[in-house]
Amino acid sequence: MKQLAFLFLCFASCVSAAKTDLPLGKWIDSAERILRAKTSASVLKMNINKAEYQRDFTLLVLTDDRDEAQKVMVRMLGPALWRGNMTLKVDERISFFEPRNKRTTVMSSSMLASSWMGSHFSNDDLMRETDLAQHYAYSAQKAWDKDTRNYHLVELTPLPSAPVVWGKVLYTLYIEEGRVYPEQVTYFRRKDDPQPERTLTYSDIKNMDGMKVPTMMEMRVTDKPDEYTRMHYQKIKFNTDLAASKFSEQAFL
Repeated sequence: MKQLAFLFLCFASCVSAAKTDLPLGKWIDSAERILRAKTSASVLKMNINKAEYQRDFTLLVLTDDRDEAQKVMVRMLGPALWRGNMTLKVDERISFFEPRNKRTTVMSSSMLASSWMGSHFSNDDLMRETDLAQHYAYSAQKAWDKDTRNYHLVELTPLPSAPVVWGKVLYTLYIEEGRVYPEQVTYFRRKDDPQPERTLTYSDIKNMDGMKVPTMMEMRVTDKPDEYTRMHYQKIKFNTDLAASKFSEQAFL
């Protein structure tokens, strides 16, 4: 049943994209995976700037997209108060481990939209439960060239019964030297909302492990323009042979 639903989503998306004769779904999938590849291991800094508080975290993030059961592990390296906290996704199961009381909590679907550790990123953002390339239909809105980049603005609307919270997404990407890069993603709660609820921006392109990638991600919410959360990639390794044990709850212990 799950496979039939997946095929339906892909078919509906492809029909929408075919109207433009552009591989929009393929581009969005490539842009979304630019910091993941088949596998990835990265260390990044997260800076949370809110009116109530400022926080800085150091994170280890592992991803594995080599099979259908997508895997993500986020481990907090610092500061000491949160060191060892882990969030793990294997297929559709997401769990959270707190080392201080050795407690593992399985995340319900209602928790996906909640803030991750008080940041402007959600649990869904970090765990990649929502797949923009599969859960949405796409339509080309605008294309333009700037310097050596070929830009495209793509509108995404949810497919019927897709398990998503955003009624519309506007995705700005560009193609340079045959490679697809994300630049900005704006999220609307409802399709007809005049303003987005939040905006994600990618920047600071650098060569990491032999590949040019954006190393800065910044999330801002529209109604609090002075607040933001930034994730700055310090190190990243692509396509390493990550052991399956890295993505099991045994790794919590």
